[in-house]
Amino acid sequence: MDELVHEGQLLLQAEDKDDSILHNPLRFTQWTTSCLSLLDKLSVATNRFVVEFEAWAKRESGFPINPAPALGVLIAARAEYMQGFAIEYHLSVASAVFGGLLHQVGYLFEKDYARAAAVLGGAALEEGLKTRALAIPIELSGKETLVPLLHKLKDKSVGLLTEFEATNLEAVAKMRNDAAHGGAFEYTKEQVEGTLRTIRHTLENVLGQR
Repeated sequence: MDELVHEGQLLLQAEDKDDSILHNPLRFTQWTTSCLSLLDKLSVATNRFVVEFEAWAKRESGFPINPAPALGVLIAARAEYMQGFAIEYHLSVASAVFGGLLHQVGYLFEKDYARAAAVLGGAALEEGLKTRALAIPIELSGKETLVPLLHKLKDKSVGLLTEFEATNLEAVAKMRNDAAHGGAFEYTKEQVEGTLRTIRHTLENVLGQR
């Protein structure tokens, strides 16, 4: 991002020295394409930085190039990423995604598919915690199951979960495994409902932290 900001600044300087660059889209197009590629990788397409940058980067045929507004958006994006606010943005998106998933879990439970609700709820918990771990960031191998992940998140160097919270979530992991492996599923409806509340509360909490 620093390199792209520097290139944008060079474009502005080039304008002052040579007016012909104002009508030559090659360098400007290369720069804006690289900027959008990076912003897309760092966020989602609805991110205000992507939308704003695209609006200023558009160039009507025959009109002079003006990199200044687009450069301003890029500098603002860099400042926000450096201050960590982008992590909060990513987590708010993740929270909305997992909220939709938990709505499906609730639907399954209401239809008396308790085992399926436990499986899907456990999967949502695991993926949500992985999303939070990567935002900290914590290095993951990609093969962690829920219990090893809980051990990482309750470590004193991380402190995302307390020992009590991690223990409760290990019970969630056990129910999820019992439900997924096709054996006896000897849990009452009240126990499953309590587990789903724990999953929802945990995801709302960890995805709401920065």
